[in-house]
Amino acid sequence: MDYFLKKLGNIQKDKLLHFFWGAILSFTLMLPFGIVGLFIALIIPAIKELYYDKYLGKGCCEWADYFYTIAPTIMLAIMRYY
Repeated sequence: MDYFLKKLGNIQKDKLLHFFWGAILSFTLMLPFGIVGLFIALIIPAIKELYYDKYLGKGCCEWADYFYTIAPTIMLAIMRYY
């Protein structure tokens, strides 16, 4: 258990912010719009990573950022639909 807690303590602040905003995005889209909101909540972070970070050069385009942003969406989908 200590190993797991140490790993959680080493998550970068940037990734935690991606997780936080992904949770807000998924709750605001999935709860009222259901499955359509699920797909929108998966597409918006991808567009942000590609367009804003990569093409405009205003951030660091990383797959880990996208993963941490969509993780709450996947967790909410599992809780709601299974």
